[in-house]
Amino acid sequence: MTLKKSDKIIAVIGVIILIVAAVGIYLYAGAEEKVDMPKEEEKTFFEIQYEERSMAAMPDNQDYSIKPKLLRSGTYEGIVEISQQNLKSVDVFVDYSDNKVGFFPRLHIIRSIGADTITITVYDSQDNELGRERIKGDGNITIPVKSDASMISMEPIEADDLMEATSLLEERYIDYSETYTIHISLKTGLWGKIRELLGKDSFQLEITYSYYDYHIEEKVPGDEPDGDLPPTGGNQGSQTWSPMAYPGKN
Repeated sequence: MTLKKSDKIIAVIGVIILIVAAVGIYLYAGAEEKVDMPKEEEKTFFEIQYEERSMAAMPDNQDYSIKPKLLRSGTYEGIVEISQQNLKSVDVFVDYSDNKVGFFPRLHIIRSIGADTITITVYDSQDNELGRERIKGDGNITIPVKSDASMISMEPIEADDLMEATSLLEERYIDYSETYTIHISLKTGLWGKIRELLGKDSFQLEITYSYYDYHIEEKVPGDEPDGDLPPTGGNQGSQTWSPMAYPGKN
């Protein structure tokens, strides 16, 4: 069969189209094979470590003395503010000794007769009573105002580098701020008032608080994650005590 000239032209064009399409498909497939998929950067795990540290806080009133009064008890009042991240505990310690104990200060059996008594009460910023203790004659007490506060999550941190890990650690920190009022009253009998009208009793007041000091360490490659992490609110870890300057007696 003899093809017309127009049919030949159409056939040639069709062949050209098929060839161009085949070349295009080949080039496109080759380009896809050469495209490298971006690799995900490997993250590093950082473990959280901590130490317990202790500090002293000073009240606004550091005149640690009480003068007896004829018609009512003498009083002392001091206010202390504690602002600390990751707080663990707060303690109020008072040491007191009557400067003229009872009627017979040398006879220990009856020395408490007529001895002065101080009452120590601690309040929070909402005037809630947090603790109350008494000392008659002499002795010392500790009022645990706050104890065993919750820890942050101790789960390992996954991050690109130390800077990012530190930033993520700080996001877990727990802020704490509270104002405490320490009220101390002195009660004396008639004999004590007469003896001490021209004098006054003194005491030692110490306010301490402890907190968790966290830091991170990069895990060594190949180490298995710790299976037994300290529970939140636990007390595991080493303990470091910072130097404290305690006020002496007046």
